Order: sequence, then C-alpha cells, then structure tokens
Amino acid sequence: MNNHFAELGDVWKHLPLAEILRITPPRHYWETHAGSASYALTESPSRLHGALRFLSCAPRDPDLRGSAYLQALRSSPVVYPGSPALAMQTLGKTATYLFCDVDPGSAATLRAATAGFEARIIEADGVSAIYRETQLARVNPGDALVHIDPVDPYERVTGQSKTPVELAAWLARAGYRLFYWYGYDCVERRGWAYDEISQLAPGINVWCGDTLMPACLVYPGTTGALGCGVVLANMTSSEAGVCERLGRALERINETDVVESNDPSQLTFRVIT
Repeated sequence: MNNHFAELGDVWKHLPLAEILRITPPRHYWETHAGSASYALTESPSRLHGALRFLSCAPRDPDLRGSAYLQALRSSPVVYPGSPALAMQTLGKTATYLFCDVDPGSAATLRAATAGFEARIIEADGVSAIYRETQLARVNPGDALVHIDPVDPYERVTGQSKTPVELAAWLARAGYRLFYWYGYDCVERRGWAYDEISQLAPGINVWCGDTLMPACLVYPGTTGALGCGVVLANMTSSEAGVCERLGRALERINETDVVESNDPSQLTFRVIT
C-alpha cells in the first residue's frame, strides 16, 4: 500500500486532473498505476504542506475556491480521494473505468469502491494491460482519457513491453487523451517528461505544467529541489488554459510556505511547451 499521499506532488496531480474530468468528461477513463481508491487523511509534516495546506488556503483564492479538487476534498474531510475516487466522483456512471495496479491491497480497495460502476480492475502491470486494451477495445481514442503515473518511468516488464514513457507517446500518436504525471529530484531534470514524450510523438499537441519545490516540503529533513509535472496530449485549449490558471494559483497560495535556507526556497510553477 502507498504511504505517500496528499502531498504536494499529489496536489499537482489531482488538482488539474479533477478539473479536466469536469470540463471535458471522457467516456472511458483508464489508469496504469491506480493505487488505492482513497486514503485516511491523517496529519503528517508532508501533508501539512500538501493537501491540508490546500484545504486551508484554496478557499481564499479566486481560481481555486471553485475547483473540482477542493470540492472533492471538502466532500469527505477525513478521507483523501485517490485519482480513481476523484474520477468516479466527477464522472459518475456516465463513464466506464479500467484501473490497474500490481498491489493486492490497492486492487482490493478498487474492487470495493467500484461496486455498481461499469469498471474493471486488473491486478497486473498496468502499462501492458492498457496497451493490450487499446488493441482489443473498440473505442474512439478521443473518447478515452488515459492516466499514467509510474513509479519508474523507464520500467520494462518484459523485453516486448513498452515503458510508461513509450506508452504515453504511443497513446498520444494514436489520438488518446493523455494525462501523464512525472517526478524528478534535481533542477536539471525539470520538464524531462515533456521533452521525451514530445520527441517520441513529434507533431502532437503536447502541454506541460511543472512545479518545482523545496524537497523538505515532501521529505522532511532533506535539502535541495524536488519537482513534478503533468504532460497532456490531445487536450483542448480550454483544458490547457484552466490547468495553467490552477498552476499559477497553486504557486500563489504557497508564496508564504518558504524555506529560506534552501534552493529553491518555495514552490514555483512553469508552463513548458
């Protein structure tokens, strides 16, 4: 089971994801690394800089107070919704779902949470499962949003498997709506996923929103930089515009969360295109 949730990286994953699902709801929602449906929102140092800070500050920001993510957090204050729960809460029974995870405990929570929904849970490698689904399913790629959130972006389960980054680029070229979350631990890697996916999918409309932050806000006691971002492919201009506004608002509400002795000293947001 995942013990890292409701942290700053999760905020800059679920904040744009929930909004995209609300403004342009897909008919099919697929995840390669779904994790648990939800988590108990207990207090920890990293969550105090993440979702708990967001809950406190977002209602005072004009671009965040009406966000789908804040609405989801407020609907069940003691529970943190994972991306599967966010998707089902936003889309309801208007969509079909495919959630993949190799962890038996996470898969069990997904089976319980999806009761009554048109959903499948695959307890296996999600990259291979999603690629196989694209070969078998008779869906319009533009009707499906695929969320890729890997631990290791370069993992290749078998010699014939795609890595998560390769799958992302393949989906983008095939016309699927892509939501790819990535992380990094040095400033030089800022925006790396945008660079790699763009190179593997030339000519495709790709957008990236990247956040750089003090590492200690996520891992107390550490120094230096930590960052994460989302890469969108085959998105609408309204989706890109909304995500940029949300990213700048997230930077705004974190202006007072400063680590003076660190570089960087606070969270910053950047659009990479």
